[in-house]
Amino acid sequence: MSVSVASLFLLVAACSAGESVDPVGGAESSVEEESAQPETSSVEGVEECDPSVPHPKGAFEFDPQVDESLPESWRTEFPVILATLQEVAPISPCLHDVREDPAKSPMKIYAWSSAVGSPFEGERPGMEGASVSGDGTDTWMVLEIRADEFEYDSLHRYSVVAHEYLHVFQRGAWTGQGLSYPDWMWEGGAKVFEELYISEHYGQSELDRNLFPVIATALANPSDFGLYANDGGAVGGDSDQNYTTSAFMLLALAKELQERQGLTEAESLGLVLKAPAPRGSETPFLDVFGMSLEEFYASLAQYPAVASGEDWFEGDVIDASVVMPSKGLTLEEILQPAE
Repeated sequence: MSVSVASLFLLVAACSAGESVDPVGGAESSVEEESAQPETSSVEGVEECDPSVPHPKGAFEFDPQVDESLPESWRTEFPVILATLQEVAPISPCLHDVREDPAKSPMKIYAWSSAVGSPFEGERPGMEGASVSGDGTDTWMVLEIRADEFEYDSLHRYSVVAHEYLHVFQRGAWTGQGLSYPDWMWEGGAKVFEELYISEHYGQSELDRNLFPVIATALANPSDFGLYANDGGAVGGDSDQNYTTSAFMLLALAKELQERQGLTEAESLGLVLKAPAPRGSETPFLDVFGMSLEEFYASLAQYPAVASGEDWFEGDVIDASVVMPSKGLTLEEILQPAE
């Protein structure tokens, strides 16, 4: 479901939602947000842009606005993270040409600590949490970093940057090409991407705990994950806290591609994160993955429910260990395979 351009804030990509308990590093939490899947760009815009050709406007860039309420350690690390992300996952120049919900380059990034109110209220009123947001004439990234993430040394204070960056990448690769994918691919992709990033650069992530808990009952109706919870679906809802179920679905898709098409682990992960369908395709999932959404959803029945095994979580879960990426796999291997 799309939100009208006339809305004061059109949230075009959500951020991490809910709260999970980190048995190693304490509590890791993030802010739930209103969200809507971006609308596709016009056919005219799709026809004009070829992502393989240098764009007249150059590369798509960012303009970070980082407030001093954030600790110096974060302010030092942030530009390193952003530069690394731009190197490994450059934004498609087609984002220059998105006609509906456009994004101007350089895209503003507003970052501050939740210990203070937004210092950008005069420029962008009402910002909170973390998202890629817009008003129908421009798009920007919001990074309100939870103050308690510094207290508990939560790596989410860094991974959230990768999560929101991936949403901009998706807009360039998908929206900029006139493509529409189910919402679990947007959020599952961003969740997997952020966890792969911090695993590679900080040595640990939620992948080490198999994205626990992937709630078993959530997969009873996987088609519910086609939409965000506040659009009547399940993405980001109670059964998808911190987008663990959406991420599991994305990793299960990669596993299915390995088995069906004989792809390597890196190739399959690259395919599900980039999903490069032909421009303007009306059936991009089928075109890229060689199966319909219904076929994929049916394949999820192979993952049986098991007892939680953790005192802090009641109910059955999916043993997600069978779809976890190998430790040590890098985003460069996944997104920029050697030719």
